[in-house]
Amino acid sequence: MDDSLPQLVDIPTGLGKTATTILGWLWRRRFHQDRAIQNATPRRLVYCLPMRVLVEQTYENAKGWLNELNLLGNPGDGKVSVHLLMGGEIALDWDAHPEADAILIGTQDQLLSRALNRGYAMSRYRWPMHFSLLNNDCLWTFDEVQLMGAGLPTTAQLQAFREKLGTYGAVHSLWMSATLKKEGLATVDFLEQAARLQTLSLNDQDKQHQEVSKRTNARKSLTKAQTIWRAEAADDYAETLAKEVVQKHKTESFSLVIVNRVNRAQEVFKALQELLRSASQPPDLLLIHSRFRSAERKKIQARLKESPPQGRIIVATQAIEAGIDLSAQTLFTELAPWSSLVQRFGRCNRYGEYNEDHPARIFWIDLETLIVNKKGENEPNKEAAQPYETTPLDWARKQLTQLTDGGPQAVSGFSDPFPAPPAHMLRKKDLIELFDTTPDLAGNDIDVSRYIRETENNDVQVYWRALVDKNSESAPRDEELCSVSIKSFRIFLKRKKPASRWNSLDQEWVPVTDRSVWPGLTIRMDIGSGGYSEELGWTGDENDLVTALPPPPDATPLDAYDDNRRTFIGRYVTLTEHAKDVAEALNAFRKILFSSLPDVPWDDLSKAARWHDIGKAHEVFQMMLPTPLPSDDLGGAQPPWAKSAHKGGAYQRPHFRHELASALALLQHKESDLAAYLAAAHHGKVRLSIRSLPGERASGDGRPFARGVWEGDELPAVDLGDKIQSQKLILTLAYMGMGEGPHGASWLERTLRLRDEYGPFRLAWMETLVRVADWRGTQKEEEINE
Repeated sequence: MDDSLPQLVDIPTGLGKTATTILGWLWRRRFHQDRAIQNATPRRLVYCLPMRVLVEQTYENAKGWLNELNLLGNPGDGKVSVHLLMGGEIALDWDAHPEADAILIGTQDQLLSRALNRGYAMSRYRWPMHFSLLNNDCLWTFDEVQLMGAGLPTTAQLQAFREKLGTYGAVHSLWMSATLKKEGLATVDFLEQAARLQTLSLNDQDKQHQEVSKRTNARKSLTKAQTIWRAEAADDYAETLAKEVVQKHKTESFSLVIVNRVNRAQEVFKALQELLRSASQPPDLLLIHSRFRSAERKKIQARLKESPPQGRIIVATQAIEAGIDLSAQTLFTELAPWSSLVQRFGRCNRYGEYNEDHPARIFWIDLETLIVNKKGENEPNKEAAQPYETTPLDWARKQLTQLTDGGPQAVSGFSDPFPAPPAHMLRKKDLIELFDTTPDLAGNDIDVSRYIRETENNDVQVYWRALVDKNSESAPRDEELCSVSIKSFRIFLKRKKPASRWNSLDQEWVPVTDRSVWPGLTIRMDIGSGGYSEELGWTGDENDLVTALPPPPDATPLDAYDDNRRTFIGRYVTLTEHAKDVAEALNAFRKILFSSLPDVPWDDLSKAARWHDIGKAHEVFQMMLPTPLPSDDLGGAQPPWAKSAHKGGAYQRPHFRHELASALALLQHKESDLAAYLAAAHHGKVRLSIRSLPGERASGDGRPFARGVWEGDELPAVDLGDKIQSQKLILTLAYMGMGEGPHGASWLERTLRLRDEYGPFRLAWMETLVRVADWRGTQKEEEINE
């Protein structure tokens, strides 16, 4: 038996690729007879899908399988936790257990943006954590890669950089599709690896299995539909198609209609509603696309599990062409690129259950991809082709005219000759630049959207609130968020509809206009602005008024991702106690991980954990904390404090960061650059650069200042526990300068040297371990209070 992992899985649709991957990883990680293989199997399985509709079903399947095996658990309980990451469903705190086995299931937008250190729909200060955990000790599985577009070459490039720059723990990538094309993985830095990728496919014995044979030999008659999309009759298209669908639909059966654009799907759905309004026993109608809020998507998912006796007609977009476990007797599909058509055909007679007495039928709908311009010349009709190009559609049409059967055997002999060349290629220089999470002087970040999806397909997350309600100030919840294309949302904003985003740095709402919106942004709208229908999803029609979803009594605050909330824990904790607790938590990581990762500089991590909060001894931090009340039980403890029993304090110096003071203290104590960097980075707010921010309070006497720390500030001596004592210091910001100074190399030079020495993935992983150790120490202190 070959114990190595494949890189490619090339198996026809409907034969269990998802189960093979998830259960295969679980068996290797937990049950393989060779302990060495168990330990070599990454502890995180990252299951990446191109569309959110595919994600939800995979998530439910994974939980169901683990539950049946009594292995489904919560992070840190010794079992396997499963987490959802897609627009509208972002799991919180999965990153708090880097040592635990976990399955992360999400869309390429959410997962790839995090792997590039620019995570969509999350706090920028937590970016490095997700960057580290998705690039170290994980098995990436990319399903339905033919739908990934610009994201596919990015996955290959990332794997190449992990191999070149180094990781802690193995990182393996696995690409899966029933229409797999290796050419898309032969990128500039992954070229050699792509040439020798190991493929898992069906062998002759597999193909002879009764159930496999039944599915792979399933027949589906293939016929051109009477309906054609033509520019001059575009307004009548939905009604014409709806009439043909109703005519061809078999009573009490399941029919599926797949069109290429959301607005077309909505129009066809409404036309079907109108046609069937007076029917005595109309089939159940269902609309599926990617522009619904999570609350409505969950209702759709629940209905998909039902089998209405009167039959059903589903109208859908590409969101359903792969991964969804459906088998229609009648399928209508618009013309699409060949690989997409093959996937769509897989939604018809998926299990071979229809036969000659109850035949399965596919009707393909032609699109007028050529029109005559004013000069009498033929030219591509982009309106008909969107979101595809006309050339692959024309090639697919030619193949369809030669076929009368859409079954797996009939279509397997065709290969789409039009792999789309990536418009943008992630290079090593780009990845290295993305390690720095500091925005530029104008407050902007490097845009990674071009490495994730084609530019015109990038989305924002929108939610609606009654802004007169105080609950509008709580963080957006999963069920509220709706994914909207930037193009559509910009058009909506041009109608002067008020929209805003939360600025976590300044803790305030910032207006959003059609010129200040970018991919991955989370935007709040007033319910009176409209644009959304619970039945149709995002419409962009201001007359479609939105119903705000009622908030839970324990609504999450807007700063849910901000570690500052961990300062106020219901009791006062001394710096000494906290330093000991965090050092103890880091040493617990060391015991768990040392055998598999002995080359980690554990002593530096321990030093950083012990010293990470020494900057809290600074007068500005101590004055921010509310004074203990007579009723507080301090147990004889004395300041300096690390944690407070009460909220309400404010810094006298805006943007003060105690972790900068901690890093300066470590450097002035002649400790390692790595320990200083890890202490500085433990909230994600001070990393590669030290600079002042707009709105900071200057010293008034010309002294340098940055992040609330002034040249010449005094830091008292601190007892850090276990007989470790710091010295009293006069802090210097000389490290802000360029090149060599009186205290040696600048902060920037030191941190860039660390990045290049350890590589961005390993350095970020060490950041995460120190940061989580800080959380664990705080958690212990909270539990004492309880």
